[in-house]
Amino acid sequence: MTEYIIDIHAHILPGIDDGSTNLEESAQMLDKAFNQGIHTIIATPHFKRKQNLDQLKALINDLIKEAKKIDPDFRIFLGQELLYFDSLVDYLKEGKALTLANSRYVLVEFMPDVIYNNLYQWVRKILMAGYLPVIAHVERYHCLKKEGRLQELISIGCYLQMNYRSVQGNIFDANARWCKKALINQYIHFLSTDMHHINYRTPVIDKSMDWLKRNLNAEYLSAITSQNANSIIENQVLR
Repeated sequence: MTEYIIDIHAHILPGIDDGSTNLEESAQMLDKAFNQGIHTIIATPHFKRKQNLDQLKALINDLIKEAKKIDPDFRIFLGQELLYFDSLVDYLKEGKALTLANSRYVLVEFMPDVIYNNLYQWVRKILMAGYLPVIAHVERYHCLKKEGRLQELISIGCYLQMNYRSVQGNIFDANARWCKKALINQYIHFLSTDMHHINYRTPVIDKSMDWLKRNLNAEYLSAITSQNANSIIENQVLR
């Protein structure tokens, strides 16, 4: 059986945030993603306090219909990318903010210049409420570049998501070097596209996959592109 890629971070809902502009663009993004081997996507629009959750659910149903036109087994789920704020846990408990695919997993982001002590305390707050934080595009936070901090977050129960395109830089790209080292050390749990548009921040991952296949063992690569994400879909705790 062929193992397909699962993408847990995608701004593919049309007209909601800085991602896809309309359903036509979303359909094109779905087609391009599918052709890259991505056969399951969790749509993760940015959280807004005054959002209309019924609208999000209607749009996800439109997206599911478009995916089924491409392939009947193409799966689409709903989630959100949540920029941390003080009342986030309350919003989650009240169903006003969404987890990933109706699981206990929460895709949470922070400002790039977040102070590490704050980030640490905030993810602990999410954990203590019974949720499983997945830190979005972990490569963006300056405070996590310090040696040992990824390991510390993993040790308390956090999961780390990295964007595929972040490994594409050359040896002179410090961020790409850091990303590659984190992957080689197997600190990353999920790779995602963080796709936004058909021509910019796209679903294309083939160049990244070339590097990943050359430099990571097959078991770990399978875990971070598919198997770990399936634990989210199944709402199972990832060990």
